[in-house]
Amino acid sequence: MYKNFSFKITGLFFMASMLVGNLGAMGAKAAAPANSSGGSFPPVADAYVISTSASTNYGTIPTLRVDGSPVTKTYLRFVVSGLNGVTVQSAVLRIYANSANSTGFSVKAVSNNTWTENLLTYSNAPAAGSLIKSSAAISAGTWVQVDVTSYVKADGTYNLQLSTSSGTNTSLASRESGANAPQLVINSGTGSSTPTPPPSTTPTKTPAPAFVPAGSSNILLLAGDICKHDLGIADYTSNCKKTGDLVRSVIAANPGTQVQTLGDNVNNDTGKYAYDNQYTDLYAPNWGSFLNVTHALMGNHDTYPPSGAAPYFAYFGATSGPNPGGYYSYNLGSSWHVVVLNAQCTLAGGCKAGSTQYKWLSADLAANTKPCILAVWHQPRWTSGRHPGDATYADWWNLLYQYKADIVANGHNHNYERFNQINTSEQAAADGIREFVVGTGGAPSDNLTYASNPLDPNEVVRTQVASYGVLKLTLYANSYTWNFLAAVGYTFTDSGTSTCH
Repeated sequence: MYKNFSFKITGLFFMASMLVGNLGAMGAKAAAPANSSGGSFPPVADAYVISTSASTNYGTIPTLRVDGSPVTKTYLRFVVSGLNGVTVQSAVLRIYANSANSTGFSVKAVSNNTWTENLLTYSNAPAAGSLIKSSAAISAGTWVQVDVTSYVKADGTYNLQLSTSSGTNTSLASRESGANAPQLVINSGTGSSTPTPPPSTTPTKTPAPAFVPAGSSNILLLAGDICKHDLGIADYTSNCKKTGDLVRSVIAANPGTQVQTLGDNVNNDTGKYAYDNQYTDLYAPNWGSFLNVTHALMGNHDTYPPSGAAPYFAYFGATSGPNPGGYYSYNLGSSWHVVVLNAQCTLAGGCKAGSTQYKWLSADLAANTKPCILAVWHQPRWTSGRHPGDATYADWWNLLYQYKADIVANGHNHNYERFNQINTSEQAAADGIREFVVGTGGAPSDNLTYASNPLDPNEVVRTQVASYGVLKLTLYANSYTWNFLAAVGYTFTDSGTSTCH
């Protein structure tokens, strides 16, 4: 891991490091069968951008898209090497079409070589140059081939932009799709010789630039304070459904996405709906369809009468961790370790130093071999929300800081909050932990203003009006991006990128 990487990367070092990092990423992709007198190169980066979501990145999902309205464009980067001075006789872009388009798409050259897959948006996308060639009409479930020989001449890095005038939203397979990943097929005209592909691994000890993904990504969606029955005329149940629909849409577009709840999965205190039934009559129809990819977390409302935590454990089963206790850990991909803690201390053997749960946490962190750490529990250590920060969890924070944890995510307050990286005293620290509060799953918003509740030291943002949605973490080998995804009818967004410690 390369820690505390400066945000101010010089252009020359950025381009050189990015090429090294991307070569390593390309080596992890299996090339499709090539022409016997040439080679087939997968892209080292690809993403699409949309004019109506100008600040949103679409670089880590298994699809690419082109559309004329709203304007949607795809960018691809290929690195060709091993030709050793031999002139290219032909170069063909091959891309798999998931859907049809009677117009096809245009392929243009892009001279800018510094855009990155997981940061590219419509707002920062480089302009395209001259037209190389246009495809024919596209049929769904077929490979589309476009001759790009006029642009690809020899060894080098080549950037392409795909666009269309058609109003049909057309889906193409990205490099994350596996066997249907795009290809640049080169014929060098040298008989049976085949160009040598780029190295399969990144050279040892060569730091990749911050935020260039190395290897596959993993998406984790987080939210707490999720489902609440209607009280009076307030329509709380529909907010729970909206966030559930949002999660379903992300999972559909990104197979393999996982979900982490942040507690208070159900929220009624009193009234006609007994807690024993709320997981099946409220949570299940709204968030239950993706239970198979859900990791559950206990909140204070998940422990209420008449049966305490028993209905929580009965509904979530193995996804809630051991009973009793409710704390556990799991790994995501090759680089991330996720620790799920139970902030309902009396049900989990305590929270303070020396308690059963604290000793487990200490042993778990000591045994962890993953370079990046995310920890979650319900009541936040630091917050400017309606419920104040809770020093009950100071010993957890101190221990996580000692082990260089990267992220802590909580719920409890019904708002969204994000802090800068902070130490054990809530002071800014380059090796600090970034805290998120994501109590936006559907329970009624706290609607606090900055005037009534000023932000904490080193807190960046807190929602001031009702904002329902989920936090999307895209986890890479040495970095992560965050995006707050708003449910239908809400507009708040927040996004950024950081490296692991």
